[in-house]
Parts: sequence; C-alpha cells; structure tokens
Amino acid sequence: MNSIEKITVPIEIRALKTANIYHVSGNANYIVDTGMSENSYRELKNGVELDKIDFCIITHLHIDHIGGALYLTKNHRIPVYISENDYNAIKYITDNKDEYFRDYRTLMISNGVPEGLFNKILEGNPIIKFINYYSALDLNIIRDFNLKDTEIIDVPGHSPGSVAIYLKDIQAMITGDHVLKNISPNISVYSNGVDYLGMYIESLKKIQKYVVKTGYPGHRDNIDDFSGRIDEIIQHHQRRIEAMKSHLSNWITAFELASTIEWSKNRKLMDMNYMEQNFAVMETIAHLKYMENNGIIENRYINNVYMYKITE
Repeated sequence: MNSIEKITVPIEIRALKTANIYHVSGNANYIVDTGMSENSYRELKNGVELDKIDFCIITHLHIDHIGGALYLTKNHRIPVYISENDYNAIKYITDNKDEYFRDYRTLMISNGVPEGLFNKILEGNPIIKFINYYSALDLNIIRDFNLKDTEIIDVPGHSPGSVAIYLKDIQAMITGDHVLKNISPNISVYSNGVDYLGMYIESLKKIQKYVVKTGYPGHRDNIDDFSGRIDEIIQHHQRRIEAMKSHLSNWITAFELASTIEWSKNRKLMDMNYMEQNFAVMETIAHLKYMENNGIIENRYINNVYMYKITE
C-alpha cells in the first residue's frame, strides 16, 4: 500500500514562504518535488534518507518545485523526472536564451508594459533569474513507471506540462500547484497565442472526476473537500473575468487592465514586488486570451500594442 509523508521546506518567495515535498513509499520509494534552493534541500535531507530514494518526480518546472533537484542528482545520484512538455520548455529556454528573452520582452511591451518598468520586472522573472540553474539540471522525461495503484496525470495550465499523481489505493492526489487550498494558482503565458487558462480549467475538470479523500498540494495545507475546492478555483476565475469585463467597455491594454483591477488582499499592481508584477501582468494576458477564445472580447494591434475591448 502507498503511504505519503509531507516535508515542508523554506523557499525564498515572500508570499509563500514554504513549499511541500512528498515522500511516497509503496512498491517504489520516491519523492515528489524538491523545494526552491539548497536551503530546501538541507531541510529535505534532515527528514528523508535520500540515499534510499529510487527517484524524484517534479510536478512542474517552477523554481520553487525544481530548485533542489540539482542537489539530489549531484549529491545522491537520484534520477529526476519531469513531464515531456515541461522538459521541452526548459530545454528550449536554456538552448535559446536570447530568443526566449526577445519573445518575453515582445509579449510584455506589446501588451502595454512601459520599457522602464519592463527592465525592472525582468529582474523578477524567475526563469531568467535562475537560468544558469536550469541549464545545469540533469532531467529525465516521465515514462511509464508501472507503479502499483499509481497514475501520473497530465494537467497542463499552471505550466505547459504540470502533472498530478493519483494514489488510487489511498484515494490521494498529489497536485503540485494545480490545486491549492487557500491560494488560486497563478496562470501565466509560456507561448504567445496559447490559451493557458482554458487549458487549466479543462485540467481541473479532468481530475475532479477522480475519487479523492485528500489532496496534497505544493504549498500549505492538505485539501479535504477536493472537488469542492476545484469548484471554488473555477468560480474564482469566473469572478476575475467578470471584474475584468467591467473595465473593457473601451479599448485598453493588458497592462492598463492589470493596473486597474484589484488583486489578492486588495492590492494594486504597483503595490507588488517585481516578481509579483510579472505574474500579475502574465495572468491578465492569460485571462484576456481565454476571453478572446470564448468570444467575450476582441483585440486590435494598434501602434505596436494590443488593445482589448468587449465584443459588441
């Protein structure tokens, strides 16, 4: 029978402070996720006999989940696995740094972010900030592990290749950041033109069909009412869309919209640090793409900037 042990480790993100790593024992002995840095690795090492671990699965490519992976490989020769889509995203970025930077800059500037602010937000972009770390990783693509009573489920949206792990015998789901208890996971943009919010909502509905007694998320507390929490997250995005629609009666850029609406804890965009501003602008673009795909809004490319407005 499978069993799960949670190890909570420190991370260097002020809004979160900690991340959860899971030690799964069954017909294999493995860990899920690794925290953000060497500090996370040290805490993990104190809680788990790493030399007895068979492998590590990363739920998604974000630094606060993959940031300890390098130390597992170097110090313990633990193979680290990630989905093919996230593997390819990391490989593309690390092999094409200049192109990735240009695409990122074009996306932000063409959505109204002022050049001076973009240069500051750039410093808070976690992928660019940790690009050398990503380049040093030795990753493997998730294949069929043939683990008893275990299913690795593709749940793209929060990242291009997020996965969840379902342990059927104990009706448990390790969710990464796909489902969190008290936080709405950030939905960003990794490739211009792709509807990541639509993808995310479909992935939520996909895992809502599973019988889950307990959800084990990437941050904070376990989730008891798993299906109910998924409904709450979908409703959150519906409310966010309604809030955005109220500002889209006239043509507006994504940056102007992100600067106008209220974010969590009643904050405005300029109350955030640069990493948080990056997330907020990207999430706004993701919502606008979803709204466009669903015929709610239209866009025009005017003077090298995308403008958005409710469809008449």
